[in-house]
Parts: sequence; C-alpha cells; structure tokens
Amino acid sequence: MLIDYEHTSQVLKEIKNADPVWKWMTPNPHYVFPHQSLRVVIDLLGQHRIDGLPVINDGRNVVGLITKSKLMKCFLEGVSPDSPVSAVMTRSVVTVGENESIKNASSMPVGRLPVLNEAGKLAGILTRTDILRSYSFHLDELQETIHSATILNTILETAYEGIAVIDTNGIIREFNEAYARFLGKKREEAIGQHVTSIIENTRLHFVIQTGVAEKGYIQRIQGQDMVVHRIPIWRDGKVIGAIGMLIFQGVTELYNILGRMQELSRQVTQKLLPKETAPQIYGGFTEIIGNSAELQQVKRIARKAASTPSTVLITGESGTGKEMFANAIHKLSAYAEGPFISVNCAAIPEHLLEAELFGYEEGAFTGAKKGGKPGKFELAHKGTLFLDEIGDMPALMQAKILRALQDREVERVGGVSKHQVDVRIVAATNRRLEEMVREGDFREDLYYRLNIIRLAIPPLRERKEDIPLLLTHHLQHFSHRFGLGDIQFSEKAMSVLAAYPWPGNVRELVNTVEMLVSLSDSSVIMPDDLPSHFKSLSMERSQPVLNQFSNMDDAPLEKVKNSVLVKEKELILKTLSETNGNKAAAARKLGIQRSTLYEKLKKHNIH
Repeated sequence: MLIDYEHTSQVLKEIKNADPVWKWMTPNPHYVFPHQSLRVVIDLLGQHRIDGLPVINDGRNVVGLITKSKLMKCFLEGVSPDSPVSAVMTRSVVTVGENESIKNASSMPVGRLPVLNEAGKLAGILTRTDILRSYSFHLDELQETIHSATILNTILETAYEGIAVIDTNGIIREFNEAYARFLGKKREEAIGQHVTSIIENTRLHFVIQTGVAEKGYIQRIQGQDMVVHRIPIWRDGKVIGAIGMLIFQGVTELYNILGRMQELSRQVTQKLLPKETAPQIYGGFTEIIGNSAELQQVKRIARKAASTPSTVLITGESGTGKEMFANAIHKLSAYAEGPFISVNCAAIPEHLLEAELFGYEEGAFTGAKKGGKPGKFELAHKGTLFLDEIGDMPALMQAKILRALQDREVERVGGVSKHQVDVRIVAATNRRLEEMVREGDFREDLYYRLNIIRLAIPPLRERKEDIPLLLTHHLQHFSHRFGLGDIQFSEKAMSVLAAYPWPGNVRELVNTVEMLVSLSDSSVIMPDDLPSHFKSLSMERSQPVLNQFSNMDDAPLEKVKNSVLVKEKELILKTLSETNGNKAAAARKLGIQRSTLYEKLKKHNIH
C-alpha cells in the first residue's frame, strides 16, 4: 500500500523546519589543536573511524578543519607527518548553530558541520548521515515508505551514489537508479530479490540481525573496493529494515596514496574520504556530473579501463569532457601517485612539438635553455600522459610517438642517449580517426596502438536529461564563487536551455552559465537574459530543418545535411559579427575550441 504523497511531503517539511541540530548532532566530538602534529590526526581518524576533525583553540573556538582528503593531499605533496595541523588545516570553515533547524543544515554544501553553542564554542558535529537519520526517525509511515519508490527516491536519490533498502527478510524493497546503473541492472530486476543475489559481498542482511550500524566499511563490488554505510532502521524498539548506502565509487587509489605511510597507521588505509572534497584528491568520476544511462555506461567502462595499464583512446565532440575522463582514469589507476601531464597536440606549433614532447639538450637549437629541458614524456614518468587532439598530430610526429610507445623510451632533440619512461597513455580526439586512416592522414599502426580501449563520450544533446542537473550545479557554483547568493533559472529559461542542442557541449554550457551569473541583475534568470542565439533557436524550433520537407523522398540525406551546414555557417558568421571578428572570443561564445573554429571557417570558406 502506497502512502499519500502530499501528506508525507508535508511531514518531511515540518520535520525539516522544526527539528533543531542539537537533537541529532554527535555531542562532545573529537578534535585537535593547531600545534599538534599530523600524526595525532592520523591516530584519531583511525582509532575512531571518522573522516575529519575540527581544529579548536584553547578557548574551544573552531579555527579550522582537517579532513582525510586534505591529509592525503598533503602527504602526496610531500608534507611531513610531523608538521603541525595549523600548516595544512582548512581555515575557512562552515559551521552551524546548535539551535538552528535541520533544514538549514541540510542546505549547507558540506558533509561535516561543526556545531556551535550559543557562546560560539564547539558543541558537536553534524554529518549527512545524521540528517538522514533525522528524517527516517520521524517518518511514522516509514515502513510503507520502504515500499514507495517515489517518496524514498525523493529523499535519498541525490544524497549518495547508491541506495538499497531491505526488509527484515533481506528482500530488496527499494533500489535507486544510481545503484542500478552502477551495477548495470534494471531497478525492477533488483526489487523483490534477496540482497545477496543482487549485491556481491553484501552484509546488509546481517545488519538486520545485529541491529548494529556499519559505517565506512570497505566492500568489493564489480572488482573494485567501495566504501559503504549499512544502517538498521528501528521502530518501536525493533529493526524493521536496513539501508545500504554506496557513498563513494572506488577507493583503490586511496591505497596507492597511503602505501608509503603504512608504518604510521595501518587502519588509515581503510577509511572513507569525504564525498564533498573527494574531487580534490582522487574523485575525478564524482566531478563528471550526470545520471543518464549513456553517461553511466561510459563511466563504468572508464573505471574498468583505469584498473589496467592499457592505452585508452577517448573520442567525442569538443567540450564533452574528454580531459575530465582522462584525469579520472589516472586518479583511479596504479599511476595515481605519479603526475598527470596534459598536452594539446593541436595548440603547439609543429616545429616546437617535438621539443615539447621529448625535450631537448643544451645547444640543440638557437635559444635552447642552458642544461636542456625534459619533455612531457619524461615529466609524466610513473604517471599518465594525456595526448589531447591526437588527430591533429603532424605525420612526422606520429612516427616518433609510435616509436616512443613501442620502445618505452625517448630521445631528446639534440641528444644521443635515450631515457626510459614508464608512462600510462591516454589519448583523445574529436576527429574520426578511422576516416583519417583510410585517407592516409593518420598512421594505421599508431591508430591500432592507441585504440586498445575505446571510450566514446556522448554529446550533451544525446543525454538531455543531464542538462538541467548540469545547469543547476554550475549555477550554484558560480553564484557562490562570485558571492551573489542564490540565483535560479525561471521555468521558461530552463526549458529553453534544456531544448538547446549545445554544439559546444558541457564547455559551452559552463561558459554560458558563468556569463549569465556574471551579468545577472536579479535572483532569477529569465528567458530575456539568455543570449540571442538561444532565443532565436527557440523560435525556429517550430520549423525544424527536417520538417521543411514533406516526406523522405523529397528530403534526401545530402539535402538535409546541406541545410544543417548552412545554419552552422550562419551561426558562425553571426557570432563573428557580434565579436567584431575576434575569433578567440567567437570560439568562447560558441563553446568550442579555437582550433575547431578554424576548421569550420575553412570548411565554410569563411575568411
């Protein structure tokens, strides 16, 4: 029996407005002082199985925060464990008052909130899990809600990466879409099955028996170590179910980072890094925003690719996020402790590319730096070399790249000795390499050397359901970054933006949102605030190109293609006019790279 949606929503609203923070916080939390060493932090984090500590002064005022992610970053950068906490702590800390409502706390964009009493002193810690528990505890209809995908997903869908809810018999009663996509299953296939038949290595059914929460545990799922919470649901003194939360996708790289400091704390390798700060250290995949099946499929392949040393070829249109995927693969791979070196093969003049990639010796050419200079291959030793726009690599350099990949050694310009390199190669292109190979513009042997694992990033127009999520995320980001408070899209403005084909993909979307926030005069962005090409496109949608022809016999593919090209040319000419012929500005406005714009100018014979 499903519960009344409006009634439940009202209950949740009242809970969020009424419950004070002190009721759900962890009182008297562990803390450190600024003068204490990082070794003390490591011991506390491992001993108490927590992921962060507030830093206080002698007056019990909060002066900073030290998290596990910050700690790992410092060690990766060579900071000594004997350094004081004050040298690395985050000094700008978001706090909440103990008498503030859970609603206010839940809106704050952090996962660990120091709680202050009326005197401004540290009184407790409030986490996302505490907030979730506050909702679950007060919802009298919780047992029915377990059977209601609509209500439960409303509460939980965006809180964690994956959610599974089971009843007292271990039967899955709720399974959110994020978890389903991660496992490559359909949600309806999971619901009604015993949890052990759907989630490998699960202990969720044991939590039903013990009634004891298991937070921050490592669970191996699909060949990767994951961090999970398992929380029993209590009512009237009995366990009526359990919630399993997959809160971070993949922690293999954490072990890589901590490998050289095991003598400090064996347990620290098994702890959770906070989700909200994960991208700073290793959470590249959490930075790639989107819940569409198309994007989740690509992320699944990318995670598997990261676990091998094989070369990866990332294809996709300009602005789809190829470098973000490359970086995420690096940070999840065995090369994560090494550097991530990026080279845009299209942006470097041909006569400088060899020296840039392979380095040069002193005196190799006029103006050569004294002592020579290592190239990108050497700089990426024990790390990942990202060769972006590999399709624009000159023919001579293609041969040299192939030799470097085969021999795993490079020779500097003007040099006589070779340097051994251990480098993970990830290449990317927005061009059709197969056609280039057939036309003789790209070496076939290099193509097969690069195309071992293929990762095709879908354009934004093929994952339209992600557009509102991306728009909202970046709107909040720029609003807070520029100190402008909360800015929102009106319903009509969001509708226009969601219908736009985004030829520049995510890059164009981000640039557009930044522009809109920068020029906004109010807290709501209206359709009239959008650039002219959005509004004109909205009007033209009533007469799309394909509908200009009465039937397919009247609309041969070549004719349709030509019509689309005409509109592309018109848009480029209009943008160039708006930027007074400034090609760099036009490329930014179109959301494409300058090299891509030059290609289109040549294609359309625009001078």
